[in-house]
Amino acid sequence: MYYYIVNPAAGNGSLKTTQEKLRQMLDELGIRGEWAKTTGPGEASKMAASAVAKGHTTIISVGGDDTVNEVMNGIDSDTVAIGIIPMGATNSLANQLGITSWQQACTVLAARRLTSYSLIAAGQKYFLSTLTLGFETELDKQIENAPTGFNGRLHTFLASWSQAKDFQALRCHIKVDDTFTIESNVFSLSIANQKFLNPLASDRLLVSLSDRPAKRLALGGFLWKLIHSGTAGALVEEHATTRFLAEKVIIETHPSTGIMLDGKVAGRTPIAIRLTDRKLKFITERIESGLRG
Repeated sequence: MYYYIVNPAAGNGSLKTTQEKLRQMLDELGIRGEWAKTTGPGEASKMAASAVAKGHTTIISVGGDDTVNEVMNGIDSDTVAIGIIPMGATNSLANQLGITSWQQACTVLAARRLTSYSLIAAGQKYFLSTLTLGFETELDKQIENAPTGFNGRLHTFLASWSQAKDFQALRCHIKVDDTFTIESNVFSLSIANQKFLNPLASDRLLVSLSDRPAKRLALGGFLWKLIHSGTAGALVEEHATTRFLAEKVIIETHPSTGIMLDGKVAGRTPIAIRLTDRKLKFITERIESGLRG
């Protein structure tokens, strides 16, 4: 049976206006299931764990990236399928899985195509897509609370311009697979599972380091893309000046700085990041042979 964990505050409460249409579509597809709403931060993880204990085998996150991350951290079973209905202010996880609207998400859930991913551990927390630190992490805090629409993005862009020019690069010490170290001044850094970026790739950590764009036009374009998309990881990887693959990295920065996991603030440096043997199955638009369930 499908179990829906719903964050009613996601997307500034946009679920209120679409809830009936959403549930009607789920009914028509025969996948409505049980519907449960969260009431505060961290509750989605507890609800997901409880749902698994009760025998639910398909758990759906209805919200944004924060809700997906909480649901994922509450599930410790490789037999449970996780689905996403994107309703948040940022939905980068759903977008990476090929899901761009709640209507499409419903048909994807009904088709039930499964892709398995290894989770990444950052300290005691797990994430699926991307860890970021540096300038974008600081800006993401503004983006999350920024006004919506073109005027809102323009206001955020103007406010972030001076911040980008004045941002002091972080001095990073990165130990890679206990074999070598990298010392670098970093404007931004991201770590992702390369399979999440490319389903045909193997599960490996893809570490991307980037410098501040040297030209004003390039910096402006970078900022606008970041504000428009609301996600940092893909842009950092796109503009990276250094990339490498690893199984484990330990990152120290001077000064110490905050990190974000799948778009959620979740700790500070120093931090150890490793690819784990823990796998979860996600319902995705992508099709991989042998994973249809």
